[in-house]
Amino acid sequence: METLNAVIERNEEGFYAYVEQIDGCVAGGSSYSEVKKNLEEMINLFIEEDPTLNKKYKNGYKLKFEVSLDSVFELLPEINISQLAKLGKLNPGLLRQYVSGSKKASEKQAQRVMEALGKLANKLNSISLTT
Repeated sequence: METLNAVIERNEEGFYAYVEQIDGCVAGGSSYSEVKKNLEEMINLFIEEDPTLNKKYKNGYKLKFEVSLDSVFELLPEINISQLAKLGKLNPGLLRQYVSGSKKASEKQAQRVMEALGKLANKLNSISLTT
């Protein structure tokens, strides 16, 4: 079984992903889960329609996701990494390595960071300012 490396990044519009081994195989989505689902659908379409890929992946494939957390934090420089780590019960030093790009987060760790960002968003949405 072959392994496909998929990279997920974030921009202003949402998430996008691509497969390193299949040129042009890209997908987008408004959430981490959605882009993963959409990318898997695209991979299957590419394999189904390309005889070379169909032969290469006839025994199936394993999908390995890499998440570029540094792209998320480039878009949100206002976030205090230490406080986010505390909110998400994450190791602050490790989170800084993910943010700087010096270390890649596993899919599980990336999901934990996204959950912490979700908690932060909920906190922000729960307040209103008075004038």
